[in-house]
Amino acid sequence: MPRNRPSNKRNKGFAFIYVTLVGCLLLLPMAGMAVDFGMLYNINARLQTAVDAAAIGAGYMLHATTNIADPVQLAAITADAQAYFNANFPAHYFGATVTSYSATVTGSTAGKTITVTASANVPMLLLRVLGIRQSSIGARAVSNVRYIAMMIVVDRSGSIVAESAQSTIINALNTFVANSTTSHMVDGVDTVGMVSFGASWKMDYAPNLHFQTATPNIGTAINDIDFASTNSTNTAEGLYQAWTELYSSSMNLPGSLNVIVLLTDGRPSSFTGSFTTVSGCNNPSHLVNGILQSYVGLGWPPPTSNSNDIVGLLGTQLLGSYPGWTAETSNLASPHSGCAFATTETNVPGDLNGGNFPSSVGPIDNVGITYNPSYPNYLTPGTGIPTQTGIPATNPGYYAAPGTSASNPRSVRYASFNVADNMATLIRQDTTLSPMLFVIGLNYSGGATEALDEDWLARVANDPNYVTVGSDPAIKAAGLSVYQSSQTPGMYCNSTTATLSACFAQVTSQLLRLIP
Repeated sequence: MPRNRPSNKRNKGFAFIYVTLVGCLLLLPMAGMAVDFGMLYNINARLQTAVDAAAIGAGYMLHATTNIADPVQLAAITADAQAYFNANFPAHYFGATVTSYSATVTGSTAGKTITVTASANVPMLLLRVLGIRQSSIGARAVSNVRYIAMMIVVDRSGSIVAESAQSTIINALNTFVANSTTSHMVDGVDTVGMVSFGASWKMDYAPNLHFQTATPNIGTAINDIDFASTNSTNTAEGLYQAWTELYSSSMNLPGSLNVIVLLTDGRPSSFTGSFTTVSGCNNPSHLVNGILQSYVGLGWPPPTSNSNDIVGLLGTQLLGSYPGWTAETSNLASPHSGCAFATTETNVPGDLNGGNFPSSVGPIDNVGITYNPSYPNYLTPGTGIPTQTGIPATNPGYYAAPGTSASNPRSVRYASFNVADNMATLIRQDTTLSPMLFVIGLNYSGGATEALDEDWLARVANDPNYVTVGSDPAIKAAGLSVYQSSQTPGMYCNSTTATLSACFAQVTSQLLRLIP
């Protein structure tokens, strides 16, 4: 008789039970790991968000704190950080328990730092079957709050007077920096100074840590800016003197947020230099330090003749106060005995050797390694006498090959652009302080004054977001970028008298994003 064979059903049943048991032993822990690890990731991300919020949120209060060693101010900062942390990581979030939290504030010459750390225990769900009841997570965030070292550069050229924009500028500047209730610059924390320029330059307010509360304060200087109808636009000089002040003993803060804010309403029309004069102009070295300028009312592009519209040599700096002062051209360079320009400024082309200005010019005041190590030494070693080299007035620059004729208004105007353009390039290439240029261009609706070159001003700022409008199509067509990635980026804001305060508000917003 045939032998009975074992039942296949019994074998299949055993295999099913075996596979099920093995699956439970292998798959359930894997599923538990997926679920619990996913929860851990979620809670850790939330913990990181909470410490980030605490560091950034308290960073704004930290910037406004004048003394981090003061227990009261320090307690306010840490309490602010705790509030941001609690708001972003509620108690027992997904069952997690915070086991440690700290907010530590430190300071340096460049700024202040708040470091926030936190850790938490997270209960496991499915991994409990393996005896893993909880896991620990941690997060850390650091907010470096940089001090602001700011120089404001104000154009006080004649077009501002012609358009009656003085009060608009004064009010906007006071709101921006002088009024403690409206300004985000912090007295006792940030350092602020102001330079103005027409043909010459003036230190209106030396950099001061207590710019709002000192006597005099910056508001007084703003109200006393020497606007005058005869001033030209020596943009290069204003930029240079502001840059130099960033290196002064009251500033010189590498690692801080070094800022130059330029407000201007016109195209450059003058430049400073050391000019070689003819022998009849009584100067042993035949060098006269001064300024060459061209009248801006000749239309654009400027004509190539009308030498009577070129004036100089003007003194490089206005000193002191000038009650009733109206004519910057009265501030002639010295020495000028025997020079034709001593009696009439329009005679200056005849005083210059060959009737030409140098192909390289540049600042005369506050020049040299002692003042600004980023600027090439412009003085002859051991003599203190300026050389004929410095900032290119011809090439490179914004306008190619403008020529050097002192009786050619176009040459003088284009050279004025080039000197200012090359000065801005030097500033943007400074890797010691890495100054940022914030430029506000003031346009007039229906005004009779010469229009701005917005594209050039955006180039000065090196604005990465600016697209050209074709201010001078021969130089830069519309729809192009002005940004140079190898240089420090800045911001340009195009303004009218009605929107000037809004432009200053944009500068403030950008600074607040950069501070923490």
